[in-house]
Amino acid sequence: MYIKRVYNNNVVMVDDAGTERIAVGKGIAFGRKRGDVLDSASFEKVFTLDDPTQLSRLERLIKGIPSEYLLIAEDIVSMLRRESASVIDDSVLIALTDHISMALEREQAGIICDNPLLFEIKRFYGREFELALKAREIIRGHLGIEISEAEVGFIALHIVNATMKQRADHLMLSIKMINGILNTVSETFGLTYDEGSVQYERFLRHLQFFSQRVLDKSIAQSEDTFLFHLGKDQYPDALECTERIGAHIEQEYGCVVSDAEKGYLVYHIANLVHAPHAEASGESSVAAGDQQKGA
Repeated sequence: MYIKRVYNNNVVMVDDAGTERIAVGKGIAFGRKRGDVLDSASFEKVFTLDDPTQLSRLERLIKGIPSEYLLIAEDIVSMLRRESASVIDDSVLIALTDHISMALEREQAGIICDNPLLFEIKRFYGREFELALKAREIIRGHLGIEISEAEVGFIALHIVNATMKQRADHLMLSIKMINGILNTVSETFGLTYDEGSVQYERFLRHLQFFSQRVLDKSIAQSEDTFLFHLGKDQYPDALECTERIGAHIEQEYGCVVSDAEKGYLVYHIANLVHAPHAEASGESSVAAGDQQKGA
């Protein structure tokens, strides 16, 4: 393969039988120029981005940062692909590289970065936060720098975006919406959630997908209203709570919650209040749901 573009001594674009790739390796471009042949054995990492837009973004980014940051981000993406069942596309590599660059600049400058959503991130996206903690270990392994918990929280948000395919601006609104729904249900029925229970985790996962569908108008909401009509007859208190949630979402976010989506919420709320595991004191775990559909 031969060099198409030199970014710095450690990063080049190469042509590999007609495919453009970004190659990283210590000193691989020193004293070399466009058209020179390179031995792939000298590469530490090779990146292939099928989307020309993503490739262009990566090019602009690597011109201004140490190549080590790109290697760190790639190690984190590889870890995510090993430990997450979700498909991780190349866009997260660029987002993580960019964020790691800014985070390390802040850490090295002694700038304390506040994360006002840290509590909610840890509470609502515990799995992703655990993966972000592993990302912190990868960063420390490369550079000997331990980023703050606030920065770990921001990396967790990137992981949420990568695994749930959710827009960054919608993610912030999702966190607010989930918090509001949990508070409404808890206050209405006097419930105390067991946040360590499987039931709570499943309900929370439903709310994550629910908020994503409601906020993103390009995602079609379900049209199956069976649970909604069932709730009218069997669980009027859960339906009343759900209608209040729907009205608040429409007023606060300008989004209409379909009857089908309300039906799924009725199902979950009814399980909170009426299921056998609900204790006489009013404390309850959250009912199970279809994780992938958010039902």
